[in-house]
Amino acid sequence: MIRTAGGTFDRSAAPIYFAAGDSSAYPRHLLLAVNDLYHRSQEQRMVRLLDEGHVILLDSGIFNLTNEHKRATGCTMDEALSLPPNEITGFDRLFDRYVELATRYEDRLWGYIELDQGGRANKIRTRQRLHGLGLNPIPVYHPLNDGWDYFDDLARGYDRLCFGNIVQANHPTRIRLLHTMWERRRQYPDLWVHVLGLSACEWCLPCPPDSCDSSSWLNSLRYPSVRTESAALRRLGEMGHRFLYGPGGNRDEACQMHADVMDHTNQVWQALDALHTELGAPAHPERNPSEGELMPS
Repeated sequence: MIRTAGGTFDRSAAPIYFAAGDSSAYPRHLLLAVNDLYHRSQEQRMVRLLDEGHVILLDSGIFNLTNEHKRATGCTMDEALSLPPNEITGFDRLFDRYVELATRYEDRLWGYIELDQGGRANKIRTRQRLHGLGLNPIPVYHPLNDGWDYFDDLARGYDRLCFGNIVQANHPTRIRLLHTMWERRRQYPDLWVHVLGLSACEWCLPCPPDSCDSSSWLNSLRYPSVRTESAALRRLGEMGHRFLYGPGGNRDEACQMHADVMDHTNQVWQALDALHTELGAPAHPERNPSEGELMPS
């Protein structure tokens, strides 16, 4: 069993909702991407956030890299993600900066996500290359691309994994993937599963990951949209434009409000998880023989 790196990882702290996206105010738990940390000033900002007590998960930046390739070449996102690293412009630069940051801040980070470019075989090769450099990233499993058995390989070999294919899935597919994630991880009660690109929502209660991340907390600042509010992770509805900070409003105050909402959402999720435990429900119930064998469909 390989223990993934991250000096601030605390198994008892689940569940955790990480905030992705740039802002002038930040929640306590943050997902920062390598592509946003190329410059010294950006790295210094990350150090300041670490000094202030923020818990940071370092994202590899592959999603941004493949998006750039998709826009430059006109291919689809799936096609871009499937390309070997040596066919993606900018991969070597990203790899070098990733290694630099992971090496320098490993003890201060919660963890760092592997460079998951190019499908299963290429991910394995790149991860082995990182292991050779003394780095232990969190591997990524893509259920729609990697094959059924690869989840078991990672679950048996690592203490944590990331679960992908969620962010671009439509709602029915997303629910099916979350159910599959939950059923499969029941066989590995000590495994930590982080779902990539998932906003904490009501489906985190019946099919709970240990952590997830999302940039949607900033949506009403980035797009001309209304705010949505929730209770017990369930969406209640929309708050109209009267509740938004207008063009002449204070953006810093708006960012702080969104950061506070993100922190409160995480606290609500943790409270509901604690209540679940107090009621005596097992965190990861074993499969009953009457349920039959879990199989891909």
